[in-house]
Amino acid sequence: MIAIMSALAEALAPLLTAEVRPETGAVLFRQGGPIRHYYVVRSGCAHLVRWGADGTSAVMQRATGVSVLAESSVFMSAYHCDAICVSDSVLARADMDRVRRALDDQPELLRELARHLGREVHRMRARVELLSRRTVADRLDGWLALNGDTFPARGQWRSIAEDIGVSPEAFYRELQRRRQR
Repeated sequence: MIAIMSALAEALAPLLTAEVRPETGAVLFRQGGPIRHYYVVRSGCAHLVRWGADGTSAVMQRATGVSVLAESSVFMSAYHCDAICVSDSVLARADMDRVRRALDDQPELLRELARHLGREVHRMRARVELLSRRTVADRLDGWLALNGDTFPARGQWRSIAEDIGVSPEAFYRELQRRRQR
């Protein structure tokens, strides 16, 4: 996944003029807030979280390694999710107006963004399929097929439970079953 996503991050590199180092729990932006920056996660992990009217939440993106965060925001005026760092992170940041001008002026950058968004549509469809699975075991198998066998650090396993739409307790029970086999 990093190799696929780094092509857009690499294309954006000349526009990334600032580096931020938010700690675990830091909020980069809030749902409904004006879009001012374009972010690339260089290390750590940030989640895009959408909140329902009833207070429930859904993780829309889990950005790790070298990946663009909230890439479709380039076409919007307000964020549709909160961005929350779930680990200490390093992010590069670009002024959104500058990114938009570059997309207007550089057709290859626009094509790279379109390729990236196409891959993200494919990935989101795979995630929807994963969430349609009935058992925790099937969802975890789907997550592993989508993300590889590399788990995040032990203290961040809860994020996998969020990704597959199960309680942390159900996720940990499934991990225990797998260890016993």
